[in-house]
Amino acid sequence: MPYSSARQRAMQQTASGRSAEPHGSKARKASAHGSLRGPVRRRFGPLITAASLVALTVGGVVHTVGLEPVGQAGGSVGGAMGSDDAAAGGALAETLRRSVMFQCADVGRRTSRYSPRQDVLEDFIRGAILGAGLRLVEQDYTVESVSGRNFIGVLPGPAPGAVLVGAHFDSLGRSPCANASASAVAALEGIAGELRGKALQRTVLFCFFDNGERPNHGKPKAGAAAWLEQFASEEGRTEYLPDGGEIELALLLSSFGSWSDVEGSHQVNFPWNLAVPDVGDWVAVHGGLGERGATEDLLASWSRHSDLPARGFALPSWAPGVPLADEAPFRDASITALVISDTGAQRMPEIRTGADIPQVLNFGAMAQRVRVLASVVAEQANL
Repeated sequence: MPYSSARQRAMQQTASGRSAEPHGSKARKASAHGSLRGPVRRRFGPLITAASLVALTVGGVVHTVGLEPVGQAGGSVGGAMGSDDAAAGGALAETLRRSVMFQCADVGRRTSRYSPRQDVLEDFIRGAILGAGLRLVEQDYTVESVSGRNFIGVLPGPAPGAVLVGAHFDSLGRSPCANASASAVAALEGIAGELRGKALQRTVLFCFFDNGERPNHGKPKAGAAAWLEQFASEEGRTEYLPDGGEIELALLLSSFGSWSDVEGSHQVNFPWNLAVPDVGDWVAVHGGLGERGATEDLLASWSRHSDLPARGFALPSWAPGVPLADEAPFRDASITALVISDTGAQRMPEIRTGADIPQVLNFGAMAQRVRVLASVVAEQANL
C-alpha cells in the first residue's frame, strides 16, 4: 500500500522500530556522535581507572594517617614557660649538645666491631645510666658472627609490669650519625635524667641497644632482639621485673634532633604530603597497623603535658617514611611498640651521610620535646 503522506510514513517507520528522522545533516551528526562513543571510552577508560585508584589511595592514606594531631605550631612545654622552666630547658639543651658532640667527635665510629674507642663509648653509657640513679644491667651476646653489648638502666616500681624506652647507640659506616643515632641516645639519657628520683608505680627500663643500624637492623643479630630473647627467660624476667608482669609499652627513639618552624623544612612525597604539614616542628609517633589505639593514647598523653605539635601514624615498619628504629622484635613478641622521632629523612635528607653532623641539630627544640617525653613516660608508668 503506497504511503499517503509524510506523516503516515513517519508513523509507519516509528511503528516498525526505525528512526522517523529523515536522512540528512542531523542524521549524519547523530550517527557520527554514536560512532565515537566506543573510542572515547577506550581512550579515557585508563585515565578514569587511574583516577579512581588515586582516589582510593589518597582515601587510604588519609584514613591511615588520620589520627587527630595534637598541639600547635609555636607551642611550649606545659603551656607558657616560666623563667625557671626556660633555664632548665637551656641546661638540658646543653647536656644534649655535649652528649651528641661526645658521641660524634670524641668517639666517632660507634660499632662494636670497628670503633677504635668502643671502651670510651661504653663508659659513657654506663655513666649516663648511673648518673641518672638507675640500676645498671649489662648483657653481652653473640648471634652468629655478630657480638654486642646492651646496657639497661632500671628504675624500679612497686607494681607489676614495665614501660621500656630504648634507642640503639651504634652508627652506620663513616657517617657521624649525629641525628641518626646520637640524638636518640642523648634523648634517652635526657629522659632518664629528668626522671631521676621519681617514684613511679611501674618499672621503667632505659635500654641502650647495640647493633641497631643496618645490616643488623630488624634481625636476630640486633641488640634489641638479643635482649628480648634473654628477657623472655624466667631468669631474665626475674632480673628486670622481680614483682612480675610484662612490658606493657615500648617506646623506641629514632632520630630526634632536627626541628624547624620554617615552611618547606619537612618534605614528603605524594600522597603523604596530603596528610602532613611542610613545617618540621612536630613529633611523629609511629605505631603498627594494630597499634592505632595505643598511638592515639600516647598522643593524648602528650597533649596533657604540652601544646607542642605531634602527629600519629598507624603504618607497618616497611612503609615509606617510617624512621629506622628497634620496634620490630617487640612487635614480633606481641609487645606494643611505638617509634618516636623527628621523621628522619623527611626533614633531614642528609641523615646517615657525612653531613649528618651535630652542628645542624636544634638542641633547644630537642630539649623541649625531651622534657615532654619524660612526662609522658612517667604518666605511662603510673597507669
